[in-house]
Amino acid sequence: MILSVFAIKKYIDNSLVDKYGMIKTPEDDIVLCRYFCGGGMDGSSETLEIRMTESGKAIVTYDYSSLTSDKEVSESAEVSADAITEIRDICKKYRIFSWGELRETEEMLLDAPITSVYVTTGEDEYSYSSNDIIPEYAAGITTELYNSMKKHLEGVD
Repeated sequence: MILSVFAIKKYIDNSLVDKYGMIKTPEDDIVLCRYFCGGGMDGSSETLEIRMTESGKAIVTYDYSSLTSDKEVSESAEVSADAITEIRDICKKYRIFSWGELRETEEMLLDAPITSVYVTTGEDEYSYSSNDIIPEYAAGITTELYNSMKKHLEGVD
């Protein structure tokens, strides 16, 4: 019981109350999310990013390259702001800005790619990688963020 009180307090401490009395968290203001995976033995790198534009829409970009197959893919699409709202909802669900400094895993896979995720509000930012131990309740966040961004590029040439 006491631990849950401290967990809730930490989450609330990371939030603000807006002019309507609603709790507002940093996740509500995310303007950019970037996924990167690379550095593995196969020589490939993949970057997927979504960011808000000044016009109120979102732009999703995807870049993939492989040194071993010479394959390169680059896609971009302007999408509705609902796409960034999805990212905010996922980050809010897992309370990403409340994680604090993460411990690094002691297990290192040689020649394995490193995956990292970066989110920012423009003022606050947070990042983690596959070398970090994320909270147990957040185990699916990376996949959810990736899938949310990637689905907006389906059918784009």
